[in-house]
Amino acid sequence: MASASDPVNVEVRGPNPWLPLVVIGVLTLGLGIWLIVSAIVGTNFSVGVIAFLLAMGLFLSGLTELAFASGRPKPWMGYALGGLFIVGGIIVLINPAGGLTALAVAIGIVLIVVGLFQAAMGIMGRDELRHWAAVTVFGLLTIGIGIAAIAWPEATARVLALLFGIRLLVVALGTIGIGWDLKRLA
Repeated sequence: MASASDPVNVEVRGPNPWLPLVVIGVLTLGLGIWLIVSAIVGTNFSVGVIAFLLAMGLFLSGLTELAFASGRPKPWMGYALGGLFIVGGIIVLINPAGGLTALAVAIGIVLIVVGLFQAAMGIMGRDELRHWAAVTVFGLLTIGIGIAAIAWPEATARVLALLFGIRLLVVALGTIGIGWDLKRLA
């Protein structure tokens, strides 16, 4: 395992490799804040609007996973996670009229599968990943949100928006931070 004083090899490509990460992070941050504020304030959305916002969150999460996949010890897991998020977003967009229960179950299944991959990636990469424990805990948190969505599908849209908004907020802050770190290294 590498210590904090070991040199880090970073390959930076293109004139602004940090910019896509910051843009994805800011978009994800905005969507996460929108979902959280809407859940707290009590904005009543139609199921179609909720489906669209959640699908956008899944797409942005997928793009984030794909952006980081090549730098992981096991890149295929990052590509699989990104693909799962994007497929989940497509599923949510295809049938937004299926009702809030169907939407909650679809989101729950996607989050459980993604959380399992994230937790496994953290555990399997504990020798290569500096923050493997955080990756594992975030995977377990994602599983918990997915289980809550499935176990309580009749919950209001506010609960689903709040839980997924919090998750998006955490992902966004991490993505923006990594983007700024890349800018500093470039």
